[in-house]
Amino acid sequence: MKKIVLYRNNYLGQEILGHLMVFEDNAFGGSKMIFECKTLELEWKNNNNNVSCVPTGFYNIVFEKSAKFNRYLWELKGVPGRSEAKIHVANYYTQIQGCIAVGDMHTHINSDEIPDVRNSKETLRRFHEIMKPEKKSTIRIVGKS
Repeated sequence: MKKIVLYRNNYLGQEILGHLMVFEDNAFGGSKMIFECKTLELEWKNNNNNVSCVPTGFYNIVFEKSAKFNRYLWELKGVPGRSEAKIHVANYYTQIQGCIAVGDMHTHINSDEIPDVRNSKETLRRFHEIMKPEKKSTIRIVGKS
């Protein structure tokens, strides 16, 4: 089974930058990293819907059809008081509402001096590809809430 770890490591006011890694179990009882990318989330605002990142913790995650995005996405399940917390395409913190955006690097794309994630669409495609054929997994979010 493949497992996901998101490590939050840079808290910048309205946003949090992080690093997402996918691990796969090996025959020796351990695991190896098979994918990594950068993440972008909203700052912690007491887990309020649409304006806060999800709390740190351990969650089940399911690959299912999103009505909002009209495509299959990974959704975190069991987030207290929340639903629809997904991993999806976004380059700027203004494009997410409590979800997790992925990209290949943190950089400045627009002129607001706030770091963004680059190549989000391609990074999400690669993430989906590496997670195949899994439809269920787990994600551990490490760092401050």
